[in-house]
Amino acid sequence: MGWRRRSSGESKMDLTESLEGIVPDPIRYWVRVCKDAGAVNMFTIGVPDPIPTEVLEVYAKAVYDQEMKGATGYPPFVGEEEFKKSIIDMEGNFGAELADDDVNRMYVTVGASQGLQFIFSIFKPGSEVLVNTPAWGTIHNMIAHSGNVGVPAPLFEEGRFVVENAEKALTEKTQAVYVNFPANPSGELVAESEIKKMCGWAVAENLQIVSDEPYKYTIFDRKKTPYKSPVSFGSDINANVSLLSSFSKIVKPDVRMGFIRVSPSIMAAHEMVGFYFRNLSAGASRGLQAGLRAMIDGDPKLGFLKSVVEGYRVKSELTQKRLGEWGCEFPYKPAGTYMLFPTTPDGSDAEEWVKKTATEKKCGFIPGTSFGGSYPGFEHLKKHFRMGVGGGLTLEKLETVLDELVG
Repeated sequence: MGWRRRSSGESKMDLTESLEGIVPDPIRYWVRVCKDAGAVNMFTIGVPDPIPTEVLEVYAKAVYDQEMKGATGYPPFVGEEEFKKSIIDMEGNFGAELADDDVNRMYVTVGASQGLQFIFSIFKPGSEVLVNTPAWGTIHNMIAHSGNVGVPAPLFEEGRFVVENAEKALTEKTQAVYVNFPANPSGELVAESEIKKMCGWAVAENLQIVSDEPYKYTIFDRKKTPYKSPVSFGSDINANVSLLSSFSKIVKPDVRMGFIRVSPSIMAAHEMVGFYFRNLSAGASRGLQAGLRAMIDGDPKLGFLKSVVEGYRVKSELTQKRLGEWGCEFPYKPAGTYMLFPTTPDGSDAEEWVKKTATEKKCGFIPGTSFGGSYPGFEHLKKHFRMGVGGGLTLEKLETVLDELVG
């Protein structure tokens, strides 16, 4: 787009064309619809349950101690080195085998969202990113923010990588593949061998792999459904993997702290990658980093989450049982998280069903159109809805609401 002289009465404002790719938040929109319709039992936002008080006290004390030092300087924009070393140790307990020198490829971010915005903006505007679908609806806005396009693709069907689907979505503009396991909205986790097949295909096509992994800490049974991050699939794949995660799913949502381990191939492609990241902020809170480091160093396996995750499992199984009796189907089986993605009980359009349920049953849900159902080829997702059972929801309250909903 060239520059030109404007007439005296013409606006002098030229806004980025990236705005044309942004849509209203597909989650918050339906939260408002449900509330306006009268819903009081909100299963709309996917948020975790509270962690044990004694763990929060460790975190809070370290934050306080750091703040009381009265430091006036900015934190390192890449993140505190000792904190990043603690993250590397923690990740090794959750299927992500990172090397000591990955500390130089890791940036501490304001939630995982900042990391996603950063990594997608690395690609030339107009690039395409394949998005395994169903997917967190907001990811398309994250990609569009920098003038790129998210392309929904059914990379996995019935737990299997379908190479024909991947190749059909591939174009000369494709730069990366985005995957999120366990998945939002479904909690689904496909087998390690299938994820590895997808990664092998992506590397053979010279694509980057953006692996968004904030829910791996919530897997119900790690022996039954183990998870291995793409960074752990050998050097050839590791070189093209950017790993992201978030402490918002470990501690609580308002602890806006995450990290990205940028792929070695991206880091090697241009010496200004780190400084490009610096332009997004002058660094994440030193106090929060101190608090999280104290929490991780005291329990690098995050053992305190065991009871929390067990609560998710119990609530998930109860919900599947009761909604199944109502007629809902679960083609996507949750292996973790505090979310479920069933069909409507009568197989009807979820948007209309969500509105009706909010009005008549006073319960709020998010329809499948927010997770890919609005795209051509994904019409089957229109009969799905997402239900979140975290946010401090007790088992007793869930049982009561399900009785009212299903009865």
